[in-house]
Amino acid sequence: ERSPDYYGVESEGKQLPYIDGGSLGLAENLEVVNLRAIAGQYDFMERHTSLGKLPVFLENRSKGNYSVHLDPALNGGDAVLHTNQAYEADPEIAKWILTRDFRRALSLGIDRDQLNETFWLGVGTPGSVAPSENAPENPGPEWRKKWSVLDVKQANQLLDKIGLSKKDGEGYRLRTDEKGRMRIELQTIAGAFINFAQVAEMIKEQWRKIGIQADIKDLERNLFFTKIANNEHQIAIFINDGSEQIYLYPRYALPVDPIQCPLGHPIARWYASDGKQGKPPKDPELLKALELFKSAPGKKAEERKKIAKEIWKILVDGQFSIGTVGLSPAVMGVRIVSKRLGNIPARQVNAQHARTPGISHPATFFFKS
Repeated sequence: ERSPDYYGVESEGKQLPYIDGGSLGLAENLEVVNLRAIAGQYDFMERHTSLGKLPVFLENRSKGNYSVHLDPALNGGDAVLHTNQAYEADPEIAKWILTRDFRRALSLGIDRDQLNETFWLGVGTPGSVAPSENAPENPGPEWRKKWSVLDVKQANQLLDKIGLSKKDGEGYRLRTDEKGRMRIELQTIAGAFINFAQVAEMIKEQWRKIGIQADIKDLERNLFFTKIANNEHQIAIFINDGSEQIYLYPRYALPVDPIQCPLGHPIARWYASDGKQGKPPKDPELLKALELFKSAPGKKAEERKKIAKEIWKILVDGQFSIGTVGLSPAVMGVRIVSKRLGNIPARQVNAQHARTPGISHPATFFFKS
């Protein structure tokens, strides 16, 4: 209920907030959420409204009496391949995940333009995990593309160079321990923002051209993060939202947060415990990035920005997390708003420090008479 003691008063002297109360409904799944939005059953909805349904949202605007707003995000990737830098279960796979030219080859084997047109309807920006050029911590425009464009020839050359040159009759590369085909497991999360499993299936087909077999495991959310916490995944596909402010929300950029760490839970435990638990990263460049991150607190803003830029250069060059498409409204950026509501911004910032709907100041919304 609205508070009579709310401090806000508008230019005409009227007491805020205007909204008497709010209600949140539970939907069985994302399809129900989107169907309700299409039917105009929400006053304001942006979380889990699907970019893939944008044509349907637009088609039904008049019937549902709502407007559609797109709020592009500042983070680099909506579907990021986070490599587990602490993976150990299969020594052969672990060896290659820890090899930067292998990760670079995987990245060069992805056709991001095809992904963008298919799943982002062309409104995303293909590229690396680096944040938007509008973000103060962006390392420079060239880092959005570094190792992050389709180059099948170079990808194959890198894989041949590191010793994965032998292939089977179908053109897939063979493991060096003579245990069959090189198979990389992509772990995806079901029922979250975009269809990560479908994105992974397209990447699987694209990787055929570089001789890499991908196996897709689409998991329920709790199981997805449980397997990450147990250090059981090879590559996990998820977003890197919040990383546009790496000091505020680093968990999808660096292995520092044991709560959720797709880059290697043991490394995050090591970092968070100051070396008392877990294991340090084996890659010296990743270790350097963590040391830079730890050095930033206490420094002035400009120096912190310089450090963040250096961190991003290390992360993109090493392709620890492989970006696909980002800088889009796909994650919490497709905003459906009832035309009964007033004081609604045409566009709002979409970032970790400015979450919807708070950034739109709901206290100033009102229902039109």
